[in-house]
Amino acid sequence: MPKPTESQLYKLGNLVQPFERTGFKRKILAGEDLKEPFDGSIYDATNNRYPNDVLLSNPEEVMVGKAENTKYLWIIDQNGLFIIPEQTANSFTVRGVVCHTNLTGGGSAIQGGELWFGTDGVVYINNKSGRYGAT
Repeated sequence: MPKPTESQLYKLGNLVQPFERTGFKRKILAGEDLKEPFDGSIYDATNNRYPNDVLLSNPEEVMVGKAENTKYLWIIDQNGLFIIPEQTANSFTVRGVVCHTNLTGGGSAIQGGELWFGTDGVVYINNKSGRYGAT
């Protein structure tokens, strides 16, 4: 995906704050709004780029929900598409791993979800983000 144009941003919809669209009655917890400690792990996937050391998933495992160790989190904002392996350690939180708001520093995004790079060359993607997901 290239950096979104103004027309594409209009079609994609508004930027939303965490939990705004999903209706979750929850606040960002300590450490979930930190971006800087993870800058080296956040990958700018804009313009069809992907990590050199990409985590590959068996498509059959993705389809039955057994590819947790190779899952990436993604968000789209006005600057493009950003991903991070979900298993990236976050010692600043109780959960111990990163979340979607670590990609935005607790700020807004257009959409978010999960993705896997399949060994078959297919990218598997959903919009399952409690913070920036679809309603």
